[in-house]
Amino acid sequence: MTELNVTTLKEVPLLKELTTFELQKMLEKGTTLTTPAHANILIEGELSWGLYIILDGLVGVFKVNKLKNTTHDVAQLKKGNFFGEMSLIEDAPRSASIKALTECNLFYLSKDAFNSLLNQSDDMKMRFYESCIKLLVSRLRELNENYTLSQFQIWQKALTKEVA
Repeated sequence: MTELNVTTLKEVPLLKELTTFELQKMLEKGTTLTTPAHANILIEGELSWGLYIILDGLVGVFKVNKLKNTTHDVAQLKKGNFFGEMSLIEDAPRSASIKALTECNLFYLSKDAFNSLLNQSDDMKMRFYESCIKLLVSRLRELNENYTLSQFQIWQKALTKEVA
């Protein structure tokens, strides 16, 4: 099992800009959880707030297609990845379901605990939100690229059928 310490948290992209002291405070306010394989950790649409960091294990990210009412596996996250970060910023229902694919060891920090840390330092708050913005922009660029590629492939297939 991965040892939970400041170095472990410093490797999480979302937390890279935080100081050793700030990360130590975060460790003190959070808790570790162990989830068995196949357990639901978060359910899309539920109200819950907090950040999860994967210390060990593999989780699946699942999204419901509301038009067909089917669930799709959209990603897998492993050690060092995180989820729940959007709940630190907004009070909206979970945007996806997270399920443990293997036994998982997680570090959990509630939104209330996290906000109490951020409210102690405007500088820390600014660095954290700047990190969030950079990560979200990176994800948006990746989604945009994937969307553009998929649209090209759809149109290419449609035009090929039309010509034939």
